[in-house]
Amino acid sequence: MVKETDMNVCEPHRRRGRPVQMDSAAREEEIVRATKALLMSSSLDEVTMAAIARETGMSKRTIYAHFDSLEALLRRSMAEIGKVIFLPLNEVEKTKPLKERLSLLLTLNKPPVSEDRKREFLRTLIAKAHVYPNLAREMCQNGRGILRGYICAELEEAVREDVLEIAPDRVALAAEILMDMAFWNPVPSLLDPDYTCPVEGDMALRREAAIEIFLDGCLRHAP
Repeated sequence: MVKETDMNVCEPHRRRGRPVQMDSAAREEEIVRATKALLMSSSLDEVTMAAIARETGMSKRTIYAHFDSLEALLRRSMAEIGKVIFLPLNEVEKTKPLKERLSLLLTLNKPPVSEDRKREFLRTLIAKAHVYPNLAREMCQNGRGILRGYICAELEEAVREDVLEIAPDRVALAAEILMDMAFWNPVPSLLDPDYTCPVEGDMALRREAAIEIFLDGCLRHAP
């Protein structure tokens, strides 16, 4: 899996002036790159068409020629960020024991931004869900939804191999329960200004404990 140090979703790359000799695809790629950079470095309220235009050196009219709304551009950019956070297993990782495979999937490749910034972004997105309903919906689908799919695939394979005992119609529910067990609930950190967020070591301990408890409850026992 790609490590956090390998990520470049927000690598500074400000261009000055109008881009020269850029075809339509390259222009669109530059617009999305600039939007991702702003999402990683600014609050959601600050990611405006004007800010994106300044970052790219393009006019707002040019940006609107590629994306008919700010929400559409934000959706595309957040989907691309999600692709480097929620990663499938590679061919080598697929050969590892189930416990290790689940641990790898549940170890998210987090964007290199502070916890405070991530909380503020989530708080703003929740507050603006009525303004950006499709963005809020796709944030769930491109984040938790993607990860649930990866975990479901591993659980289904383990059921087929008689390693786990889970009813076929409950695999998706089991994946949801495992994710709830493995991840901290972000709501307290959004409500309590004095809340102490878990550090990486705490998150790793919770993740491994969650996997052990889950597997102990689902492992198929010999008759």
